[in-house]
Amino acid sequence: MISDFIDYIYPRNIKCILCKNPIAKNNSYSLCKDCFYKLNFINNGCLICGKPLTDFYKKNICSNCETNEYIFTRALSCVEYDDNIHKLIYSLKYGAKTYLAYNIAEIMNDKLKYEGIDFDYIIPVPLHKKRLRKRGYNQSLLISKQLSKINKKEVLDIVIRNKNTQFLSKLSKKERIKKLKNIFTLDENTNKIYKKDLLIVDDIFTTGTTVNEISKKLLNSGANRIYVITFATGKNIY
Repeated sequence: MISDFIDYIYPRNIKCILCKNPIAKNNSYSLCKDCFYKLNFINNGCLICGKPLTDFYKKNICSNCETNEYIFTRALSCVEYDDNIHKLIYSLKYGAKTYLAYNIAEIMNDKLKYEGIDFDYIIPVPLHKKRLRKRGYNQSLLISKQLSKINKKEVLDIVIRNKNTQFLSKLSKKERIKKLKNIFTLDENTNKIYKKDLLIVDDIFTTGTTVNEISKKLLNSGANRIYVITFATGKNIY
């Protein structure tokens, strides 16, 4: 009912979600053509972390992943992080524009289909309860629920964040690993994930530390393969 009410207040494909100009009803992702072509969709990403590969790379794996031991099978990101994407994500996370979760989920679903990724359950990255109370919602869970509506896969909100860590955006990878060590646990509903392929959903992939820590917990509880989908990622700087 809440979702239908939001759709009524914010009907889709009336205005571009970036520039707010009127758009045609059949425009993809509620974007005008100018804004659509401004986004840098990732067509050639690293087969492990999903970060964009340039002509500099002679392999399908970036130099970072050649020395990095990620636990998950593969991560995918849809677009390169830039000012336009920052505006969208910031509006979703801190501007209460929760309807944007649907457009992001649409883009994610098309990316998953394009890459041929199949899975059994959707796992949102959790917020700590203090941050959840302050923000009022978990953007990763909102995106997961919209993705579930599109692809009919069940959301399992089973990961618990036990510590309210500081914002990680300005920390190095080594600092993130230290901060995130052992802060995630799973609730009692882990029987469903035994020998299942799972899809972790988040908004941004930076170093992959958060989703890697969650992947460890899921694999230790009997999951089969772990995939990760995020809306945006930057170029490899780590």
